[in-house]
Amino acid sequence: MNIFQQFIKSLYSPETIAKFRLQKIGRAILYVFLLMVIATLPAVISLSIGINTIYNEFTSQLEEFPDFEIENGVLQSDAGSEINEAEDGTAIIFDPDGEYSSQDVTEYDQAFAFLEREAVFYTGATTEQVSYQELGIEISKDELNELTDTIGGMMPLILTVVGLIIYAVNTGLKFIGVTFLALISLILKRNQVNDLSFKQGWILSAFTVTLPTMIFAVIDMTGIVIPFSFGLYWLIAVIMMYLVIKNIRLGREHAREKRNLST
Repeated sequence: MNIFQQFIKSLYSPETIAKFRLQKIGRAILYVFLLMVIATLPAVISLSIGINTIYNEFTSQLEEFPDFEIENGVLQSDAGSEINEAEDGTAIIFDPDGEYSSQDVTEYDQAFAFLEREAVFYTGATTEQVSYQELGIEISKDELNELTDTIGGMMPLILTVVGLIIYAVNTGLKFIGVTFLALISLILKRNQVNDLSFKQGWILSAFTVTLPTMIFAVIDMTGIVIPFSFGLYWLIAVIMMYLVIKNIRLGREHAREKRNLST
């Protein structure tokens, strides 16, 4: 059975997972890396699309802004304050005259605002504020256009680095989770499979986490928020491990019955 077939079987078959305990630990480690590629890739793609959308919308709106300059922590422009609305309904506020506050920005469903002394990004749930003084930048519209063009040229590299960081962090956490589940397996094996070693438990755990990992990968991709998701993840993982260990015991009992019948 190749590693992709193992992935499919690990989604629904504790009986099959139970048979993996005698495999080499190197294969289990490789499986965890593969599992996290499959689980993380949709989220990375979705994030990349979102970042590209925000970047394209920002550069498009920036072109429509009048000439401006940020100097001494203050937005300056000969043009007055104005509000435009992007195609997705996001309000774009340009306010060199100080007519709006960060609180006014939250009156919109979503908004991006260049206020007199700070930039504000509001998503409908969270507000991010940063003052020009804190950034320590002095920049004009033309210079900002050049900067965004540079960032645009580097976007594939930026997204790749972000994706690799997300993958590395998620994979590291998954290895910790697999190790913790292996420790739990030492408790679950009592009075069922007493000779199950920690190494075998770790190998089984690597495959057992497939189902909860993929369930929550799909949930995260859809943007659905589930209360107590961390606890639910571990409930599914522990139940799967219990069923795997139970199938080891049942398999041994069945093998003994066959030997007794043959004799």
